[in-house]
Amino acid sequence: MNTVLIIGGGQAGGAAALALRRHGFAGTIRIIGQEPLPPYERPALSKGYLLGTTPFDKLVLLPETLAAEQRITLTMGVAVTAIDRAARQVTTDDGQRLDYDALILATGGTARALPGAPVDDRRLFAIRTARDAGLIRERLADARSMLVIGGGWLGLEVAASARKAGLAVTLIESGPRLCGRALPPAVSEILAGLHARQGVDLRIGVAPADIGADADGVHARLADGGVIHTDIGVIAIGLRVSDDLAAAAGLAVHDGVLTDAAGRTGDPAVFAIGDCARVHHGVHGAGLRLESWQNANLQAEAAARALLGLPDAAPEIPWFWSDQYDLALQILGTPDPIASPIHRGAPDTGRGSLLWCDPAGRLRGIAALNAPRDVAMARRLIGTGLIVDPARAADAGVPLRDAVLAAM
Repeated sequence: MNTVLIIGGGQAGGAAALALRRHGFAGTIRIIGQEPLPPYERPALSKGYLLGTTPFDKLVLLPETLAAEQRITLTMGVAVTAIDRAARQVTTDDGQRLDYDALILATGGTARALPGAPVDDRRLFAIRTARDAGLIRERLADARSMLVIGGGWLGLEVAASARKAGLAVTLIESGPRLCGRALPPAVSEILAGLHARQGVDLRIGVAPADIGADADGVHARLADGGVIHTDIGVIAIGLRVSDDLAAAAGLAVHDGVLTDAAGRTGDPAVFAIGDCARVHHGVHGAGLRLESWQNANLQAEAAARALLGLPDAAPEIPWFWSDQYDLALQILGTPDPIASPIHRGAPDTGRGSLLWCDPAGRLRGIAALNAPRDVAMARRLIGTGLIVDPARAADAGVPLRDAVLAAM
């Protein structure tokens, strides 16, 4: 294997290139990305970068100097238009035909559009790229109010940033609760309380019936008859997976490119990683597509190892974080969306944890709010078979390590 092409210049693509070099691959590595920017990480786009407190160079995963040092060719501002799997070539929109021995798809996705609400980049915005966040940041200086459509992670972080910038914020979530697909109800309730205390006007369980933007601002009519007028609006309703290129090449897709746990597709020369990959896990069954910073890194590592014939890395516990206002929320493990958690400390007020145990009392997951020590200890406990004493675990005065009883 002499040449690895990576389609996608985001975090997953950049991490895959660096992992290949770290594990000794000496051949050609080329990253082809549509954005005219070096590979960068996205979490800060809705937070520090949006507010202007985090410069872009702090987001860059693979700056040009490091790429040159690692002999990684960056071909940015260029789109791949076709994959010829038989010839092992890709075609780009600037007329190049590039050979590969192995191909890694890290195509990510685009901001999901809201029907009838076209983004105009003046009053109504999407937020997926550094350009998107930059455009919104420019408007924060002279706007007084913002409408956020979408009560998932991205929408909540944008709402928090806008409130920190002094804007009045209304947030619409058509589902019955915030982050309904990602969080147990107890954590959704905590987030709703947090944003309400910070002055966000939450409209939960109400869908927008009509949205428009003009020189006067954004106008939204809700299904319940309510009407909202704001200076600007941000649509944050999720991701549309960029799997069209893979589908056109005859690869199996279903809201993502279908892969095994190492990123292998049905073609042994083609891998898919990051937001665009729908992964079959032996434990979870078919079809997990995860959009997270950790997942992009783990899948990049797994694909690099598989390409080079190296053993699989040790599995890591699922982990996610979100910063909103003065709250640092970390989710570790697999919180049960149905079971009642153990309340440790005062999580409802933003300082404590929620713990989920299996029927035998073994810790399965934690949602920690400004409680990094609980996360550190939970990372050591999850998967060990050790049993937690609920009464002691609920006492914030007792270190979590001292709430362990015994092993099964």
